[in-house]
Amino acid sequence: MLKIFTGAAALTALMAGGAMAQDDTMIMVDDTMQMSMMDGQTNVTFPRIATRQDGYIVLHAVDDGAPVVPESLAHTMVMAGENADVTVTIPAALAAGTELVAMLHVESNGNGVYDFGPGMTDVDTPVMANGAPVTAMFTVPEGLVMHSADDMDGMVASPEARAESDDAEDPDYRDSNERTLQPNDTETEGFIEEGEDTDGAGDEDDGQ
Repeated sequence: MLKIFTGAAALTALMAGGAMAQDDTMIMVDDTMQMSMMDGQTNVTFPRIATRQDGYIVLHAVDDGAPVVPESLAHTMVMAGENADVTVTIPAALAAGTELVAMLHVESNGNGVYDFGPGMTDVDTPVMANGAPVTAMFTVPEGLVMHSADDMDGMVASPEARAESDDAEDPDYRDSNERTLQPNDTETEGFIEEGEDTDGAGDEDDGQ
């Protein structure tokens, strides 16, 4: 289940409602949104994020229907304008049904580091639209499979394996659709063998 919403001005009352974000300030969560798990991490990829200034897309846990702030689970930077296929990696494998809130924050102190958090709620604050923070709520779906780097082993053949013959008993075997390498043709490829007559053509220094 995916839905877009903006909450009340108070972050802890985010679920209470509020005006929808404008098209140039929004977080898209729809059927093209992707989630995956690998090596104990959860990757969330947003198809489109729009913001008016450089900042961050931040993921917050949800408790009793409200986002857990100022703490956060993960974040990544976004630039002013359109951002496509933005991936945020949570350093934990989340169970199906886990609710999350994505929230836009501004980069307010110019250091390129996300500083909003416990004891520092006056910097890199949430982006506001119509008096409410710009957020999107979504749920970890059923059926996500945990992958590991080892799962990729054997899926991509090594150069040595790709160069091997398909027939172990015949190292020179080629499939019918493979072209046989042809030797150079000195008449068609422009190569001149030693001793061939060049009809007087040669280097500028010839005859000197």
